[in-house]
Amino acid sequence: MDKVSTPNCYQEAIARLDSFTNYERLDPSQTAFGLERMITLLRRLDSPHLFAPAVHLAGTKGKGSTAFLVAAALQASGLRTGLYLSPHVENLRERILLNNVPLGENAFATSVLAATTLAEELRQEGSPPTYFEVLTASAFHAFRKLEVDVVVLETGLGGRLDATNIPDLRVFASGITPISLDHEEILGDNLEDIALEKAGIIRHRVPLVIGQQTEAVMRILAKRAEETGAPVYRFGRELRLTQRRGPLPDRPDSGQVVDLETWRSRHRDISLALLGDHQAANALTALGISEAFLEKTGRPPLESAKLERAWRHLTLPARLEVCLLRPWTVVDGAHNPASAWAAAETLLATFSSQKRHLVFGAAADKKVEAMLNILAPLFQKVFITPFASPRGRDQRRALEFMRANHPDIPTQAVAEAGEAINLARSGLGAEGLVLVSGSLYLAGEARAYCRHLAAAGKRPPHLSKLP
Repeated sequence: MDKVSTPNCYQEAIARLDSFTNYERLDPSQTAFGLERMITLLRRLDSPHLFAPAVHLAGTKGKGSTAFLVAAALQASGLRTGLYLSPHVENLRERILLNNVPLGENAFATSVLAATTLAEELRQEGSPPTYFEVLTASAFHAFRKLEVDVVVLETGLGGRLDATNIPDLRVFASGITPISLDHEEILGDNLEDIALEKAGIIRHRVPLVIGQQTEAVMRILAKRAEETGAPVYRFGRELRLTQRRGPLPDRPDSGQVVDLETWRSRHRDISLALLGDHQAANALTALGISEAFLEKTGRPPLESAKLERAWRHLTLPARLEVCLLRPWTVVDGAHNPASAWAAAETLLATFSSQKRHLVFGAAADKKVEAMLNILAPLFQKVFITPFASPRGRDQRRALEFMRANHPDIPTQAVAEAGEAINLARSGLGAEGLVLVSGSLYLAGEARAYCRHLAAAGKRPPHLSKLP
């Protein structure tokens, strides 16, 4: 029986969840991968994952953004939509959403307490689930209680053995966003090995939408789809981005307008609040995944007017998010070289600012040097700052790398993110640009600080609505 939530239940739920090993904050390479614990936990919860049909996404870049866009599109088509994401940026409740709104504390606590109660039984039996597994089970429990029509799931890491990849999950459409090198110590040290791990979400005769990929990766994914009898819809073939325009001159926060085509629908002049070529590509992939699900479930194609309303104002936390105005302060959670390239290209194409400062902090297990080599040369000054995660408290490696390899770029160590943002913004002028990047954990701290800078006209309206 579910525990009834009280004002103190939310903190109790967080405490109980935190008692399980969280490899996101420690070392992901030490995770004991396997689906047995997850299968057992869900069975004891009375199999909530079987309640609603699912959309399942994997990839290295853009899977969170794409999942958001899919959920918004399916909601616009009239479906009550559950969305499960990882990691969060500021608030843990960001991971479990109904119609793209995070669960309230009571609903969140009810499901976490239900899952942790049974997870504790498994721990006592000598098979403790991980933090991510318990949270994933909590999400399924919540979606069943909320009686959603569809669940959109983002994998945590990899695909084949990810906790979201339950064998009897009722998947009606799968999507794989761009694959690049990341978590090589777990997934493999080349794109082909990583692609094979991500391909583990491909299911028998379930339609697969493949986002923008290298030719080698595309071949691997298409081959696996052929082996499973999965219909395939590919970026650049069955999915086409025919035109992209924007943002408006002198308004880099005005988004873009795109024309998109799939095998069953065509959309012109769709407004997209998200910035960058990569987000236009994510939107096309999301449209394809949405259409694949709707087709598989016997529903008509998306209407352009509904898609326009769904995406026009959809902003995502820490995805090249404009958090403060003049000087422009952009928060981005890029934490691998491929995402750093996307951020760099978008900034150069979108912002005319000639004076730019970088606030940077990265987890110890990330490719710190490669990211700094991409980002640092675009900025006149770099501020290195830690963040609260155990893997982000020591930033000496980044500082030493900058001083040894980019001695011409003034680099300063700063004790915390808010102070770094203040220093970076000072002296830039109204048209200057600050980028905060390197980690989603740092992005969360930066967003929280930006809300404290509440001077009139300094922040976009959506920030005032953050929890």
